Amino acid sequence: MEAIQSFLILFALASLRYLPVTVLPAFSPLAWAPMTIRIVVMLALAWLAVLALPGQIAFEGGTGRLLLAVLGELMLGAVFGLAFLLPKAALHGAGWLVDMQAGLGAATLFNPSADTGAESLLGHALMLAMTVLFFVLDLHLLLFRTMAASLQWLPLGGGGVRLGADAFLRMLGTSFIAGLMLVAPVVIGLFCVDLGVGYASRSMPQANMYFLALPVKIAVAMGMLALTLPHLPALMGRLFIQATEQVPSVLGGP
Repeated sequence: MEAIQSFLILFALASLRYLPVTVLPAFSPLAWAPMTIRIVVMLALAWLAVLALPGQIAFEGGTGRLLLAVLGELMLGAVFGLAFLLPKAALHGAGWLVDMQAGLGAATLFNPSADTGAESLLGHALMLAMTVLFFVLDLHLLLFRTMAASLQWLPLGGGGVRLGADAFLRMLGTSFIAGLMLVAPVVIGLFCVDLGVGYASRSMPQANMYFLALPVKIAVAMGMLALTLPHLPALMGRLFIQATEQVPSVLGGP
């Protein structure tokens, strides 16, 4: 009976570790899947994780230790989810930057459903491409391999988690810098167009150069983005690989 109870506790703790990256939409690359599918994937991964543990491992402790273990596993899963959330946020921010510079942000003026806030057209496009490439490049396997390896140096319910603030800030900074690198050619090209528009507005102050240059800026943004498409898979892959490799250091591991 005690063996069954210990197994169920370890299974519940493993489920909590996989909960953020499989079920919670913000942290999970499976947000597009139905909730039932995500729960089944979480339970399957937790089952495999418990079966891979040595037979002599068992959870020991009272209610207080169990509560701390639950909170610790949720925190661990959230940190692993950051390996997907931060690159996703970086790509959305990069798309929003291009939207604002190209003038695509003005599209929200003609969108009656955007009364709650501005939407990023290129940001959504980049995130859709990111979701496809995340699975095409087998980056989801890298994420789950890292989580499986964490069971060796962070056992289920073992505690001892030390979040590194410096490592987290480094992970945050490198993610957004890499996201900016994805759209750097587009930003530089649009800056050159802005210089030309500024010179033209001084030469022809009677003309409304904003609306005259808006189609040109959008065309340049789309053209420059199309030229960078062959390099996007490698850059997006590097973005997620860097974030995943920094997770152990954020958790105080090797």
